[in-house]
Amino acid sequence: MTEQQKTVALVRCTAYAEDEVSQGLRRMLEALGCTGADFSGKRICLKPNLVMAKKPDAAATTHPVVLSALAKLLLELGAAEIVVADSPGGPYAAPSVNVVYRVCGLDALSAIPGVQLNDTYTFREVTLPEGRTLKSCSFLDAVLDCDMLINVCKLKTHGLTGLSCAVKNLFGIVPGVEKFAMHATYPKIEDFSDMLVDITEFATSGREYLAVCDGILGMEGNGPTHGSPVEAGVLMAARSPYALDVLAEHIIGCGMPVVHLDKAAERGLVCRDWQKITVVGDEVPGYHFTPPEASAGRFLKNLSGFIGGRLAEAFAAKPKIDNKTCVGCGVCERSCPAHAIRTEDTGNGKRAVIAYSGCIKCYCCQELCPHGAVRIGKNPLIRWIH
Repeated sequence: MTEQQKTVALVRCTAYAEDEVSQGLRRMLEALGCTGADFSGKRICLKPNLVMAKKPDAAATTHPVVLSALAKLLLELGAAEIVVADSPGGPYAAPSVNVVYRVCGLDALSAIPGVQLNDTYTFREVTLPEGRTLKSCSFLDAVLDCDMLINVCKLKTHGLTGLSCAVKNLFGIVPGVEKFAMHATYPKIEDFSDMLVDITEFATSGREYLAVCDGILGMEGNGPTHGSPVEAGVLMAARSPYALDVLAEHIIGCGMPVVHLDKAAERGLVCRDWQKITVVGDEVPGYHFTPPEASAGRFLKNLSGFIGGRLAEAFAAKPKIDNKTCVGCGVCERSCPAHAIRTEDTGNGKRAVIAYSGCIKCYCCQELCPHGAVRIGKNPLIRWIH
């Protein structure tokens, strides 16, 4: 790793006031040595976290003020064109994505001259010659065709990966429901995490790259969509998504393993010791974010043999349908990579039913349920231990 790859800029920022955010972004770019020459004349893709249609104060998505301030700053520094593109959970098509843009507060971005919300919804398959797990995949054309990719991620917990920040956010360059298929292809967290690193390596090579993290308002608990907002008061930026994530992992006091960072470290892409990350800017805060319910029992995975294998799988937290909240909308059924959920008429309206024999515990159902009707059930013994 070069010194540049080990450096993360951090500034304290406590409110989504555009002037304050803009000043913080400018300080970070300067601290990283970024100048107008890095952006001048380039087509830049801003890739936010727009996982689902939720209002900005829910802390599930990148705040529009951060995107607006960053876009204006980049245009001031000479960017030729800026496109904002992401593929939320669900179909990658205008009807669903436009709802996400509107609810997440992004419509105002299209009023900025030189900025456009991606409206092409096209993608193409590419090969990953250096991929260890993933050999080919489809990616958004808006990302493939840009000169520079800026990953504008969110500081959140995540039920499957522990942390949703720079690396996990790049999973969103895979179009629509293809992400569900990848969950089914890589049901084990170790393989899924290796796949995330393969995507990250592809996305950050062949084009200029920068990661910017919106941690002014983070999310704890059942992230990435149904957790609780928490005031973290930070903005971060780095040329390496891995270095940014290692620092983010420390800041939130992550309560479960972040396997994709372990996989990145195995490849020599990052050091897992956050104290060996070069931090420029303000003092690094430390919090203790409430971990996701799905983290219960994950510690068994660290044990060897039978306990770390079949027993760990048996004790893993399982998604459960809250029948009082479920309205039978079918989103979880359509989102289940393993096709282990069906919507049935219970005599008291439609409700989702999970066939646990097929469940791969990816928690997509919990992540994408628009009504928050999927809970995570802990094994009684694990609940007692915790």
